[in-house]
Amino acid sequence: MKKVLGILAIIIAPILLTSALSRPIASDYEIVDGNFKNLKVLPQDISKDSLMGLMQQYNRALGVKCNYCHVQDKAADDNHNKDIARHMIKFTNDLNSKEFNPLGKHYENSVSCAMCHRGDTKPITGVKYFEENMKQKK
Repeated sequence: MKKVLGILAIIIAPILLTSALSRPIASDYEIVDGNFKNLKVLPQDISKDSLMGLMQQYNRALGVKCNYCHVQDKAADDNHNKDIARHMIKFTNDLNSKEFNPLGKHYENSVSCAMCHRGDTKPITGVKYFEENMKQKK
């Protein structure tokens, strides 16, 4: 019985550790006067749950972990990918508000990171790339 428990522990521990490390941790974000520090695009009064949910969506949409955009100090602007992410958030927000949301409720917030990125850091940029990407997934 002890051997079985030991084997289970060896198998399960890395899975749990990987899962825990892949999620953004709210305590890693500095809060000043009740708001997150250095939010330039997202709302200053965003809740922890909403911010963590967005970060997890970005992780999945680009197939990355937190350190793709963030350094250890999450509020720091030391990673150029963070600037690109801010630009892309503005871009998708503008596309939705100006082009899709006016078409009606069915089209609200139609554009997301995953729409073009599909789990990759580089967006799909044409039919040829799309076809190549589909062949690799088969």
